This record gives sequence, C-alpha cells and structure tokens, in this order.
Amino acid sequence: MYPRLFTFGPVSVPTYGVFAAIALIAGLVVAMRTAARLRVPPDAMWNTGMIAVFTAILGSKLLLIVTHWHDFLSYPFLMLSLTVPLTVDSVLTELGLGISAGLLYMTWKRMPWLDTLDAAAPGWALGQSILALGCFFGGCEYGRPTSVPWGVVFHSRWAAMWNGTPLEVRLQPVQLYLCAVQLALCLLLLWWLPRRRQPGELVGAWMLLAGMSEFFLSFYRGDDRLLILGGALSLMQAIDFFLVVLGAILLLEHSPARVRTP
Repeated sequence: MYPRLFTFGPVSVPTYGVFAAIALIAGLVVAMRTAARLRVPPDAMWNTGMIAVFTAILGSKLLLIVTHWHDFLSYPFLMLSLTVPLTVDSVLTELGLGISAGLLYMTWKRMPWLDTLDAAAPGWALGQSILALGCFFGGCEYGRPTSVPWGVVFHSRWAAMWNGTPLEVRLQPVQLYLCAVQLALCLLLLWWLPRRRQPGELVGAWMLLAGMSEFFLSFYRGDDRLLILGGALSLMQAIDFFLVVLGAILLLEHSPARVRTP
C-alpha cells in the first residue's frame, strides 16, 4: 500500500497520520452536530474531544520519554518523532489518560455524561472507520495470512520497517472489515438518534455492537501481540469484552421516563 503519503526530501508524511487527523476532525464535526440535537453545547463537545485525544497522545509520548530517558537525551528529535510502541502498559495508559481527561472536563463544564457520550458515539464510530482505512493504506494492524481472493499483499518496505507488516504474503484485509463495521455503526446511530428513549442508549449500542464485532474480528488479526492471562486472551479482546458488558448495562432501561430527541 502507501505508508508514506508525501515525501519532501528527508521528511516523510505517514499516511496513517494524515488519516488520523482527518478522522479526528470528521468525528468531532459529526459529534458537534449530534450534540446540538441532544442539547449538549457543541463547543464544549469539541473541547472535550480535543482534550481527551491530545491528553492521550501527549501522555503516551511522555511515557515513552520517561521510560527511555537516556535515548531521549542522545536522540531528542528522533524520540519526539517516534510513535509510542504498543505494549499493554502504553495502551492502558493512553486509554486511561484520554478517558480521565474527557470525563474531568465534562464534569467541570457540568455536561451530562450520558447525553454527551450519546452525542459522541456516531462521530467516534466515523473516526474509527476512517482510522481503519488509514491503517489499511499504511499497513498497520494487518491481518493473518489467507488464501481468500480478496486478500491484500503488501510490498512497501516502509510498512515492514514501521509496522512489521509481512511483505509478499496474502493477508486478510481486516482493516477494511473494521472500516465497514464502524461506518455501518455510525449510520445506525445517526438513524437511531431521533428514536432514542433514554440517555446512554446510543453509546451503549455502540459499545455492545463494536465490542462484539471487534472481538471476533480480532481472530483475523496478525499483529495482535498484546497478550494477557498467560496468552489466553489479547488485551484488545479483553477491552472488547468489557465494552460489551458495559454497553449491555447502558442499554437496560434505567428510568421509567422516555426521552425523545426533538
């Protein structure tokens, strides 16, 4: 595929990074529109998303620098340009920082948590869909070897160097599966929005359906090396299972009142 979108002399612009920026903007734009429907301030929704994302990114970068301090002193510019290696600790740290920052800002602004999360759910699904497409073009989060005719073969040495992508091997296009699932969820949630009966319904539906889909699609992934419980389960599968449980709880009717979106 195309792990490098542009090259200007010694500077390369990674395709995944460009798609990540597009995913962030597109997701927040959709979230602001749905926020207005749920009487959540759109500007506050934008700030919540930006604070959560950049806290996660900067926090994970600080973790990389702190844990590799001597390398940072020797090669500061190289360390600042590197992405954070995916480990169990780095993934949990990034998730924890992002979620905590978002919830703290929502609390400070007195934003209703469930309504805000409902407003964010369609935009989050759209952003995840675009991000999965970026992974496909960049060669990250690649699938297992396969013989299916729609399998994809990577040839770029940059994909192998940056992401460890196997070259000249037919792989499951699991990134496209994830892209299709998240796009379908985005459209489903937008259709569901005016039919919402209670706060937490949309985000609960996303958690349940996305968690189930990605749990089973993870069996087609070839890059998931973040194993826990003695290798019995991957970290991402454990997160997906948690999402399914939490989503089911949110979908339970917790109030006799019916909420209709104007």
